[in-house]
Amino acid sequence: MALGAFLAGLLLAETEFSLQVESDIAPYRGLLLGLFFMTVGMSIDPKLFLSNFPAVSLILGLLIIGKTLLVTFIGRVFGVSTIAAVRVGLLLAPGGEFAFVAFGEAVNQGLLSPQLSSLLFLVVGLSMAMTPYLAAGGQFLASKFEQHDVRSLLPVESETDDLQGHIIILGFGRVGQIIAQLLSERLIPFVALDVRSDRVAVGRALDLPVYFGDAGSREVLHKVGAERACAAAITLDTPGANYRAVWALSKYFPNVKTFVRAHDVDHGVNLEKAGASAVVPETLEPSLQLAAAVLAQAKLPMSEIATTINEFRNRHLSELTELCSTSGSSLGYGFSRVMSKTKPVVSDDESDTIDGALAI
Repeated sequence: MALGAFLAGLLLAETEFSLQVESDIAPYRGLLLGLFFMTVGMSIDPKLFLSNFPAVSLILGLLIIGKTLLVTFIGRVFGVSTIAAVRVGLLLAPGGEFAFVAFGEAVNQGLLSPQLSSLLFLVVGLSMAMTPYLAAGGQFLASKFEQHDVRSLLPVESETDDLQGHIIILGFGRVGQIIAQLLSERLIPFVALDVRSDRVAVGRALDLPVYFGDAGSREVLHKVGAERACAAAITLDTPGANYRAVWALSKYFPNVKTFVRAHDVDHGVNLEKAGASAVVPETLEPSLQLAAAVLAQAKLPMSEIATTINEFRNRHLSELTELCSTSGSSLGYGFSRVMSKTKPVVSDDESDTIDGALAI
């Protein structure tokens, strides 16, 4: 069971579910890590170390040097730069925590004597205690020789921790995918979240930074760098999910400007009360485009269709304008503006602007 859990963890860590899984187990991680290292420390017998100092030193040296050389060789085979391969080798040189499980099972099966098992426990524990010093040694080597490593000058894939001033797309459905495509074309950094694995798989197939995770989770938002993001586009399918995402961003990451689609006007008002920077009605423009197609099929002249559509749009947005003037919200198309309550609606077939709100 221990081996199965170990392998399952390795597999999940390499999938798009890793952020959500890490967020779910975070409350238990610190407790279990503390308990684990307490047991490691208690397994080290100082008397055994002193009485077998030459043997322990020899085995420990062979373990560190052997694993460093082996991992470095494997890294070079897979195209990792020399300095990076050496650093990885030093980091992975200590014995792993699964050694305690393996040695214990070996004793139970009669493959190892209790005395030899205690000696190996001691070696693994000491090697794990050396990890910080091995990491510092790898960092020192990198600082000395990295400028001579040509591979270190090549660009590498951007990680979430390196993002700064990026856009967060919450919801990778049809709307989210269009936003991601526009951002990609303009080379604007972004990261996307969705709770549907098929959508995440689509994004990963296009080599886009799409992850599986709950958009309303503080931990998940932190993992995608919300504290360093400049804006979030919230395009989730359900009104409740949109509200949770807006609330979480407004409460925990107030620096992020939130642009969210609303199911209707009432939903939009609730979203702005939750802290949304701008709200866009999701039904207005698709409805107008569909109505225009129907009117065209009914043989109405294009000029009359344009007039009808613009009049309806102006009337609808003027109602939102009146709502904005009393509530101070930015319902409509999310453009901040200072409005006058009595300012008349201006209509023009070529270009319509209503109190600062674009008529698309």
